[in-house]
Amino acid sequence: MSLNEVYINRTSHYFPNNPVSNDEMEEYLGYINGKPSKSRRIVLRNNGITNRYYALEKGGKTTHTNAQLTAEAVKELFKSDPEGIKNVEMCFPAVLPLPTRSCHRMV
Repeated sequence: MSLNEVYINRTSHYFPNNPVSNDEMEEYLGYINGKPSKSRRIVLRNNGITNRYYALEKGGKTTHTNAQLTAEAVKELFKSDPEGIKNVEMCFPAVLPLPTRSCHRMV
């Protein structure tokens, strides 16, 4: 079996909803035993993250499925060339430090 070289020539992303600040996090994810996390402030201060995007409403109700997030990222990828999506033969969703999606045209 021979391997073909593959190159990343475009990337895309989609962030659902509005950014959620550290102070609002638990309103989306919930509390631990009904109480705010005791270590949350220390962890957040150390990791340097100030806001994030959730596919949730306050209270934890889902706003987007993984498939919908992927579809929005793929739409963004082909925003300047909508017909180009017809050449995609495979799409590999991946979760790295940030959610990513990788789509490839096989030649």
